[in-house]
Amino acid sequence: MATSKNALFCDFCHNKQLNKSAQEYCPQCEEALCGECRDNHKISKLSKSHQTISIDRYNKLPSFIKNISHICEEHDCFLEVYCKSHDSLCCKRCLISGHKKCKETIFIEDFLVPSSKHQSAAFDNIEKVLKNLESNISSAIKDRNRNLTDLRGQKQVIAEQIKEKRQEINNCLNNLEVAIIEKLSATEKEYCQKIEEVIEKLNERKMKVDEIKKDVESMKIFASDLLIFMGTKTFEENVLTNELNLQGLYDNGSFENLKIVCILNEKLNRIIREIKTFGDIYVNKCEKNASFSWKGDKSAQILKSMAGDNSIVYINVKLVHKIGISGHNISGCAISEAGDMLFQKLQQNTLLRFAPNGEFHSHSNIKGAGFQSGYDLAVVNSNTIAVSSGAYPPHKIYLIDINSAETRRLFNLDDYCYGLSYHNRSFMCSTDGKGIIVFDMSQQDLNHVQTKVNTPINGNHTYVASNKNGIFHSNCHDHSVICYDYSGQVKWKYSDSLLRKPYGITLDSNSNIYVAGSDSNNIVVISPDGKHAKELVGASDGILNPRAIFFHKTKHLLLVANYNQGAFVYDVI
Repeated sequence: MATSKNALFCDFCHNKQLNKSAQEYCPQCEEALCGECRDNHKISKLSKSHQTISIDRYNKLPSFIKNISHICEEHDCFLEVYCKSHDSLCCKRCLISGHKKCKETIFIEDFLVPSSKHQSAAFDNIEKVLKNLESNISSAIKDRNRNLTDLRGQKQVIAEQIKEKRQEINNCLNNLEVAIIEKLSATEKEYCQKIEEVIEKLNERKMKVDEIKKDVESMKIFASDLLIFMGTKTFEENVLTNELNLQGLYDNGSFENLKIVCILNEKLNRIIREIKTFGDIYVNKCEKNASFSWKGDKSAQILKSMAGDNSIVYINVKLVHKIGISGHNISGCAISEAGDMLFQKLQQNTLLRFAPNGEFHSHSNIKGAGFQSGYDLAVVNSNTIAVSSGAYPPHKIYLIDINSAETRRLFNLDDYCYGLSYHNRSFMCSTDGKGIIVFDMSQQDLNHVQTKVNTPINGNHTYVASNKNGIFHSNCHDHSVICYDYSGQVKWKYSDSLLRKPYGITLDSNSNIYVAGSDSNNIVVISPDGKHAKELVGASDGILNPRAIFFHKTKHLLLVANYNQGAFVYDVI
């Protein structure tokens, strides 16, 4: 593990209980070397390609650069490869366990050759963003100081106007003058304080930018190519954070020009008889004088670029509970409004219920359903859940009470029903022979069932989700996710090696699509337009042959169930 402490002695000699002064440092080995060990290091087959730096240069590096580890925390192997699909560094064992099907993997050494322009482009971009950010902050400080001076000057001008008018009338205006001056001072104090607070924030941003600039200069002078490569992403994140903070101040109105205005009463000549106030004080919000340019190329990342809409870039998950489910074959799951987690076993008429803390609550059979009923679940309301029948008769959808598992209502479909979704009092169902069908919950007979054209006729073992924007269908047969409008027309289709054999599908409040990849052993989130996707969790996180998935829109929880090996609850952040 790398250390932020200054390297003084040779690590190899120290292991032999010898104290020799270190002359160079190898970031890949994370070892300090004396002159003799350095020479051996340079001729060794395993390390002759390593780039070393002098101890003096190493000791001058920023501490966070020294803390970067070149060892995989999971497998204790060297990080040698970068996977573009997952935007992550990998060791050779990572490639075997979680990146077999990833097409875009690059050896880190390829970034270090003299012909590689990745590092210089990324560093140039960071420096340009820093320069632009510094310019914006300086411009903002200058503009706020100008407005601060204007406000104070405007106060003086208005105060003089008040005094001049007061001299023209009698002493009965004394009290009114005091009142208006107090209001003026209070207004000036309030808004000047707001501007001073903005200036203070801007100065803090400037100090942070100066710190980043110093670290960048230090990196350029003292770091090896490898350390530059490893530290660039951290610089990008720090710069982006500072730029977003400044842009946030700009967007929330902190740079709006304020102008104190006093409108004098036209009836001052009749003041003794009629006027009760000297005037009024208010602040005009004028057009901004400060002009800012946001030139930071957020897509010019050294490792991976995201073009177009990148709303899913910032979606991440944090494990809340791991749930041990007895038995196997989980094909459907849901979270009730109360937070209970429900699991449906494939064709076993078995509904499992777990408390919000992940503890087992109950095991129920659906009363009134066939012995081999049960495939997918859909939450209808706080007390009711719908269960599709699956591949065995009878061809029904069961509305059951969550607490008692008693059947409250039946819907006859005349076809096998697999994936099930409920939205706006309507059910969407993937069927075996009719494709996706939609029917109103308020109707009972098949005359009101709508069959969506263009949807695959063979919908066995496929899943469906829906909201106001359309119907989303995961097709395990051709490894695709398709979005249809409510007339059945295809809006877009997503298909990529990142997601193989998709089953369960669910939506969040922003129409992002979460899909369980059975063969790819991962959970993938797809943007609402179907153009972008990324893996949230994968095999290394325990996701193995996932089948069922559910997003709780209020609690922002994602429930994922492996087909045979337990379930997971994630907080979506």
